[in-house]
Amino acid sequence: MAGWPSRLILIAMTVPLAAIIGCGGGPHDHAFDPELARTSLNKAMQAWVDGRSPDELQPEIVVGDTDWKAGKKLVSYEILAASEKSDGSNLHVKVVREIQEEKGSPRKSEKTYIIGTSPVVTIFPQ
Repeated sequence: MAGWPSRLILIAMTVPLAAIIGCGGGPHDHAFDPELARTSLNKAMQAWVDGRSPDELQPEIVVGDTDWKAGKKLVSYEILAASEKSDGSNLHVKVVREIQEEKGSPRKSEKTYIIGTSPVVTIFPQ
């Protein structure tokens, strides 16, 4: 057991070094991409207008809009680009949506969507 203390010191020095170097990629491997967020939001809204389901966009885009998942029809939308804000990880964008009610005429409402791009594109209403 003569080499036991030196092995212990070597292990004690190696473990923190491995943690610093890391086994996988760092946070910048999946950096936020505002342009991808913008185009993905537009793609999702257009898919809704076209009568597609949010599940059809997966795995490329994950959408968590309860109105869409409930089967409500999006008649039209307008992305308010001037409202766009980034928190560094997500893009927050207001969208004016015109949703067809079961009875009556379409109803307009404004909803803020939060779009992330890392590690996959996610779109959820606020």
